[in-house]
Amino acid sequence: MQSVIATAVAVNAAPIRQSCKIAIGERIYASGMEGIAWRVKSGAVRLDRVGGEGRSFAGLALQGDVIGAETLLFGRYSFEAHAIGDCELEPWLSPDKAPSGESLLQTLAAAERRAADALALRAGEAFERVRHLCLLLARARNDDRREFAIPGLKDMAEITDLTMETVSRAMSHLRKTGLLQRRGRRLGLVLSDTETASAA
Repeated sequence: MQSVIATAVAVNAAPIRQSCKIAIGERIYASGMEGIAWRVKSGAVRLDRVGGEGRSFAGLALQGDVIGAETLLFGRYSFEAHAIGDCELEPWLSPDKAPSGESLLQTLAAAERRAADALALRAGEAFERVRHLCLLLARARNDDRREFAIPGLKDMAEITDLTMETVSRAMSHLRKTGLLQRRGRRLGLVLSDTETASAA
């Protein structure tokens, strides 16, 4: 499945330069494609490095983060990006507008926070890694609801550097302890009030 952004680039159409929605699981762009920088308005994006050994997790972008900033220097994306939750993206900068010092500093500070999050997701106890990922995804919502879509086990395992079986056990434990709750027939899970307070 390809997103509107990736499809436009693949057929050499003019790059998309307006806000767009990307469904969970869709590719946003591929490494080497031409494009622009995007700000994540809502949702979560997985960034991967693509090389001779295949695809490997490189980072996570959540609400307010900028992806594809390298295109400002190189004109092409360095990473592959996939939506791991339903996303809304908007162009970070218009083609005729240079970034202000303040917006660059905010972007740099957010990138450093997200790099720290990525490290925390890959070290420590398995249960805590999965719990931390769930907290990050819940905070990525652009509204007051605490409901969020759960990425596939494969994505969660690769992001947390765990096996799919371990992630599945951790998710079951989160549900059993009441930290995550199923709401009706929906597949999304909802953080309890205690977890929401600790995520703030």
